[in-house]
Amino acid sequence: MTDPTCTLPLGAEFPREHRWPVTLRCGPVVLRPLRRRDAGEWVQVRELNKDWNGPWDATAPPGAKNLATSFAQMVRAFDRQARQEQSLPFVICWDEAWPQRRSRPTRLPLRGQLTVSNITWGSARFAHVGYWVDQRLAGRGVMPTALALATDYCFQVMGLHRIEVNIRPENDKSLRVVDKLGLRDEGVRERYLHIAGDWRDHRSFAVCAEEVPQGLLSRYFASSPPGFAADR
Repeated sequence: MTDPTCTLPLGAEFPREHRWPVTLRCGPVVLRPLRRRDAGEWVQVRELNKDWNGPWDATAPPGAKNLATSFAQMVRAFDRQARQEQSLPFVICWDEAWPQRRSRPTRLPLRGQLTVSNITWGSARFAHVGYWVDQRLAGRGVMPTALALATDYCFQVMGLHRIEVNIRPENDKSLRVVDKLGLRDEGVRERYLHIAGDWRDHRSFAVCAEEVPQGLLSRYFASSPPGFAADR
């Protein structure tokens, strides 16, 4: 059930209180927890999109330790972090049946990932978001919708104050996502993340809760609504 004080387009849904696992929805875009039985589909989608997403994938720097060595280990680590309120490891799904009917989230195929990570509480209350999506869904507004939906949940339900997204300066398609949402450009972080075998610069984008009192989804739909909104 949604919070009645929040303005959510297209019947977007999330619960009043945070408890993992959680599923979020806005129209045909669904965020559900990553599961061990997603392994085969995850490998298949990643392989189909290796040229599309591969250049932006994080890599292990020399001497890195304690990295997951299997899909099951990755899921277990993500789930443990989620239950400790340190991350939200979501799968991005696309409901082909919408708007005629709403499919059960557990039956929807995996089409990408969005992870809210490094959740920090205390006086900070911030987190980072990373994501990738199947190229076959490019141009439909899936990624901006998913990022806005997750951000609204973090602000309105979990009580976080700041969400940050860090993007390679060369990653034009990801830069378009934050541009559509109007996230604030905070400049370049030099040698921020290890990608493709070296430490790479990133541009840092952020939004704080007081900047979007009616929600980031509502701001996005008011300024540049995704194409699927016309199907409503």
